[in-house]
Amino acid sequence: MVYLFLDCDEYLATQRIRELKAAVGDADLADLNIAEWEGGATNASEILGQASMMPFLAMRRLVLVRGYLANLEKRMAACKNTESAAYSEAAQLLNGLSVVNESCDLLLVESGLDKRRAIWKGFRVKQQDVEREIPGLQALIAAKAVIQEELAAPEAKELPTWVQRRARERKIAIDGRAVQLLATYSSGNLRQIDNELEKLSLYAGQRPITAEDVTLMVSDASEALVWNLTDALSQRNGAKAMQALQALRRGDNHPIYLLSMIARQYRLIIKVKEAMRLHSGANEYDLAKVVHEKSPFPVKKAMAQAAGYSFPELVDLMDRFLVADNAMKTGADPETEIDLLVAELTQKAPSRNTRHST
Repeated sequence: MVYLFLDCDEYLATQRIRELKAAVGDADLADLNIAEWEGGATNASEILGQASMMPFLAMRRLVLVRGYLANLEKRMAACKNTESAAYSEAAQLLNGLSVVNESCDLLLVESGLDKRRAIWKGFRVKQQDVEREIPGLQALIAAKAVIQEELAAPEAKELPTWVQRRARERKIAIDGRAVQLLATYSSGNLRQIDNELEKLSLYAGQRPITAEDVTLMVSDASEALVWNLTDALSQRNGAKAMQALQALRRGDNHPIYLLSMIARQYRLIIKVKEAMRLHSGANEYDLAKVVHEKSPFPVKKAMAQAAGYSFPELVDLMDRFLVADNAMKTGADPETEIDLLVAELTQKAPSRNTRHST
């Protein structure tokens, strides 16, 4: 089989490659039946030669090539005509993909291939004064000579289902709220989720993982906790804001880091408010794509909080954060400065800057 992994999620691709390597057979003989290359460190003759070899004391053989096609595509783009060495090599490889040894799996792992170019679309070359049509990857996939595996990370709304399934596969018990929180905190990073599941299962021991475990143990939870603080700030709720600030401090976060996290959330509120203006009626999933956020959770929070501020107020807040940052870095006690900032922002609405329109 010839496989193409194109623009796949890194974690899913790694898991699938592990499966293909396991299918080779005896681990002690794996090195004799697996060939791997990176980028331009090989050529079509070597790849096809390795793919034509019979397995040694095993049922299958694996040839794994990463980034070769992208490298070849660049060489072809630099050529002025199809009679160049790069085009000849591409023709050799593309023609050879249809006749790979049945006992060999040839895997091409690529990212960023241009589907407008010759490797994908195909091309014509002159061989011995005869023009020949060279099928591109698109045609080879349609003919099932190449199998393109779709290994994309799940959409944000599907991520909790993936977390639950992965936990089940690993025989890890986790309750529903913990699944939702872990999916939220991970921002779609599947490798991070898998690592966090391992860490959380060791912490929880024989009992199911809880939401409290996730909040305590997952490093990115602190970013989500910032939204508790910004919720309180937008509501002018001083007691709630101080509780949220203390929860953040329990993670040993430095005040300057906390300030930067708060400022980041308010920058997102500004972006989301503008996106809501331009895309009326859009939900958090649509707006997450507009503002380039992987997770809809912060976008949904920002949508709710944006209604409580005008654009001038948000601009004034950013200016206030700069003042606090400068004070912390020029002699003011950082802990006191952030306490004063939070108290100020919850006691009254931010001052309006009349130079900006709402």
